[in-house]
Amino acid sequence: MNAQDLSSGSEQRKQAMKTVLAQFQWPVEELFMREAFEVSSDPGRQIHTVCWPRQGHGEPTFYRYLHEMGHALLAERVHPQFSRPVFLKGQDPALRNTYLPLFEAALDWFVEGLLMDLTPEFQVPDIEARFRQAAGLLRQGGALPSLDFVVDTGLALASFRQHCHLEFAAAGKLGEVLAAYLRIPPDKPSLFALHGLVRSLMKVFELHTACLVRERGFQHWRIEALTARKKA
Repeated sequence: MNAQDLSSGSEQRKQAMKTVLAQFQWPVEELFMREAFEVSSDPGRQIHTVCWPRQGHGEPTFYRYLHEMGHALLAERVHPQFSRPVFLKGQDPALRNTYLPLFEAALDWFVEGLLMDLTPEFQVPDIEARFRQAAGLLRQGGALPSLDFVVDTGLALASFRQHCHLEFAAAGKLGEVLAAYLRIPPDKPSLFALHGLVRSLMKVFELHTACLVRERGFQHWRIEALTARKKA
């Protein structure tokens, strides 16, 4: 599995990959025969690395490839936190794992905005498919089961409304999450915008907040209980 395999048989795919790769200023290196597909960005060395798995070890879909390259491009253009969430050393692992889907969904909001500009022919069908899936789950009724379901479903609804321009409403926490996304323009990524979106999403659940703290010359996320912030 490599980039050539992923684009084989489709001129449209080849062109999309060329479009995305042409945006990078840092070199993009490829490593083969790895355990899993992964794209990482090293701001110190100013290089991106694409790890390709051995055959049968979780080959990525074409959309996932584009999505991960979108993270890398934003990490290069805007801030390394756009590659993946990085937390303060000593952060409670249980708390970090609870909120990790929220941080990842916030990043995905901006990645989708970038890909809508670069490769809309692939991004729009994916947004439509995720909206149909989310709408189908919501039609089944019942309570929203978890934080990650709420932020992911809210992202699917917000992306469809933002990019496909269909007006609709949602109630309760899902409605608050939808509003939090739509307040932040996805095509104007910045560390300030990411910080604001994360805090708005966390506010919906009324238990914790987050802030960026500089540690060893880099901005890291710190999660705090809301009561701790009020006492401060």
